[in-house]
Amino acid sequence: MTETVKTWLREIRSHWRVPGEGNSVAYREYLMLSVGWLGMRLATVFGITFAVNNPFTAMTLHMTHRDLLIFGYICTAIGYALAPLNAYIIDNLRSPAGKYRVFVKLAVPSGILSLFALFFPYEKMGYMPMVVSLFLIGQIQGYVQAWYTTGVSNLVFVISPNSQERVRIMTVSSLVHNFAPSLTGLLIPVLSDVLADGDLYNIKTYRMIYPVFIVVGVAMSLAAYYGVRERIIVPRARPEKVGLRDALRAVSKNKLFWIKASDNWNNFMEDSKNVLMQWLFYYGKVGSMTTYGIMDTLSYNSSMWAMLASPWLIDKLGKKGFKLTKNITQIFITLGLALTYKKSLWLIFLFYFLNRFWETIEVIDRAMESDIRDYQQYISGERIDGSFGVVDTYVGGAIGAATNLFVPWVYKRNGFDGTDYSVLNVYREDGSFNSGNVLYPLLDKLLVISLIGAAIDVLPWFFYDLTDTDQKAIVRVLRLRSAAEDRAAGNLDRASFEEVCASLNAMREHLSLEKQEKRKKRELPDGKERRAANKEIRRRNEEIDIAAFLHRELHRYETPFGEAFIALCRKMADTTQPQTGEAQALARALPAGTTGEDRVLRSDALHMARTLKRAAKTAAKHPEKAEKAPEKPIRWAKRHLLLCETYAAIDAFEADSPKEAPQPETLPAHTNT
Repeated sequence: MTETVKTWLREIRSHWRVPGEGNSVAYREYLMLSVGWLGMRLATVFGITFAVNNPFTAMTLHMTHRDLLIFGYICTAIGYALAPLNAYIIDNLRSPAGKYRVFVKLAVPSGILSLFALFFPYEKMGYMPMVVSLFLIGQIQGYVQAWYTTGVSNLVFVISPNSQERVRIMTVSSLVHNFAPSLTGLLIPVLSDVLADGDLYNIKTYRMIYPVFIVVGVAMSLAAYYGVRERIIVPRARPEKVGLRDALRAVSKNKLFWIKASDNWNNFMEDSKNVLMQWLFYYGKVGSMTTYGIMDTLSYNSSMWAMLASPWLIDKLGKKGFKLTKNITQIFITLGLALTYKKSLWLIFLFYFLNRFWETIEVIDRAMESDIRDYQQYISGERIDGSFGVVDTYVGGAIGAATNLFVPWVYKRNGFDGTDYSVLNVYREDGSFNSGNVLYPLLDKLLVISLIGAAIDVLPWFFYDLTDTDQKAIVRVLRLRSAAEDRAAGNLDRASFEEVCASLNAMREHLSLEKQEKRKKRELPDGKERRAANKEIRRRNEEIDIAAFLHRELHRYETPFGEAFIALCRKMADTTQPQTGEAQALARALPAGTTGEDRVLRSDALHMARTLKRAAKTAAKHPEKAEKAPEKPIRWAKRHLLLCETYAAIDAFEADSPKEAPQPETLPAHTNT
């Protein structure tokens, strides 16, 4: 153990400012991202939202369920209206500060707005003026806070192109920033006992505690701006913007995105049980709020162990296996909680501890989101980020608008209409038993709903098929494509050139090799030696798969589909010929193809051919727009022609040094913001 710790410390000291071999991020950057993310979690601990069980608007200021739902729908509609603008900003903002770092600077205005929203005198107003004030203040504060949150939390998507390195960064940063809910989850209930006689839902409790979190959090979060760099694999020679309609169309074809999104859309059922422990203590009086704070904090701390275990679980099970294991385990946890929650506080704590361990999705979900965005860039040729949020907002918002009615309907069917909270109190103010309370029957129904939701959540993940090996191969393909475009523009740097050449050499080395089986105990009795041998076999087998993937990419235009596709691209890129419907006919005649990417390219070709035909009609009506009208399909076609030419002459590519080759120390590998 001592030697392991020493080795770990030496590793950190050696690579504190300079990344280790095969990595892109130094350990100092791990720390700065983690501290900044922790600060953001503290600074955004307060916000105004409209939901049935929201602690501030529902429990503290006592908005009715009807009004919460009405204003919730209004907020959803506003989100619909703003989502395209937000996506366009993310996908097209060209800032020297980077794609997401630029939004981290909103920490200060976000903190000021949060303090204003916290101290606004709602309690001195009538009901409707209070509600209107909450809505107006919440919209302004929430919009700025959302950009600030996006900036910090999405840095992890662009901090490294290496999926395994991103998992390590997410693990470290998640361990640090998830200390925020543990701290607030402990202090708020305990201080409510001390300062407000256990009244957790008291506006004085908010105003005494939250300002410290907000001020300290804002200061800490700026570490993410000053200490983190972005690394995105995109060509330097492609300055054009990503059209929102094209981005949405591309994202809609990403089946991996739909699988992950559908898992989140069902949370309204599975999360129904989450109020159980809080309601038991607050309305059931099964213990003091201090006891609740301790149990809540300790059970939330299970997430720390889950995050520590996440890299190991992802390595052993794969991301798909991790998700399936998590969702199947949740079924048994919910069933155990339903059978035992009336018997013992210790059993409630045990099942909440296990539930929050397996509910920890911080590392695995962000790792999968990063992989999905890499896959999107692979199939569409564009780096798209913001449009994922638009699709999720529109489709997820529509689903949420319907499902938000479900929980209030269950409440009302079981005697709680959302206005008279006294029906949840097991005991009256004088300590006598309230025979008309509906707490336990309602909790029984919520647990059954959660059990059904947990079972449904298992299904989508059987269709997820992107492996870690595929992701590594996709990143190498993206580097190759980016280098091809930059080389054609005379803008290829030395580090990227050498990296691509190394990938091609590795492909040639492993392409003709056959996979090996793992060594078994009878073949290699020594455990340490066997594990080392199997690790090398696994690495070698992975390189063989990546080599096959990269080889298919290099020869993608030599298949019957590829040849027909390139013929179409030549037709589109030929601006000397009058534009007619011929390109559309060629696109329709494309064969089906043999891979998923072929099908995506065929769909894109049909879309571009239609765009070209419309451009010809526009040019006929408006000659002044003749040059600009077909610009998009021509660029698209030329990009594929460039890749085809590069792949056909890949040996010449390797022999040709970059025209401008900055040294690695002045331009680190992968860096392109």
